[in-house]
Amino acid sequence: MNKPILVSASRVRKVFHTGSVEVEALRGVDLELKEGDFAAVVGPSGSGKSTLLNLIGALDSPSSGELTVLGRPMAGLSKAGRAQLRLKELGFVFQAYNLVPVLTALENVEFVLELQGRGPAERRSMARQVLRELGLESLAGRRPSQLSGGQQQRVAVARAVVSRPRLVLADEPTANLDGANAESLLSLMRGLRDRHGMTFLFSTHDPRVIRHAGRVVTLADGRITSDAAKRKARSGRT
Repeated sequence: MNKPILVSASRVRKVFHTGSVEVEALRGVDLELKEGDFAAVVGPSGSGKSTLLNLIGALDSPSSGELTVLGRPMAGLSKAGRAQLRLKELGFVFQAYNLVPVLTALENVEFVLELQGRGPAERRSMARQVLRELGLESLAGRRPSQLSGGQQQRVAVARAVVSRPRLVLADEPTANLDGANAESLLSLMRGLRDRHGMTFLFSTHDPRVIRHAGRVVTLADGRITSDAAKRKARSGRT
């Protein structure tokens, strides 16, 4: 059965201007991301990985080319429309966690649901459920400063997935984690993909992420040089 295409990029370019200097970060990228993909974008620093994720995440706009995310052409989407797309249909996991220090783990996870306009009882129930699913229920009342790096990153994942977004974008999510915590986090995210049908796209240079990925897209100098799918024997899915 053909899976729905969540992201379609055709000849996408992104040019940054710094004074009189023009930097072409993406040079005609063609890419399709399908529902259920667990994909990694890899490449050296400056290859365009983060730029591509920012465009797909509606944090920036292409300079040229066609980019459609969850059925919405980015070229015709207003600033408010991009904000609504980010809030209601995309999840973000950042290298720096970006947790609110004065909020507990539970309150951090609830925060995005509050922004979506959900009521207190609903958001508390949803937040507790996802913390329980990620093995964090006993830490719900702790603030970020009382959590380890691995625990903070799992809370960040819980916040990203609590509203069951169709697409989760993760920029170097394992960069600050040791081997055991990185493997645990990646297994948790694969489980979310398998149980809830979420789609994950990583920007990474971490071989641990690449091992878990079902598809590896390689960028070099703003161009895709390879796009390889691989099958995971342990799950039977790509």
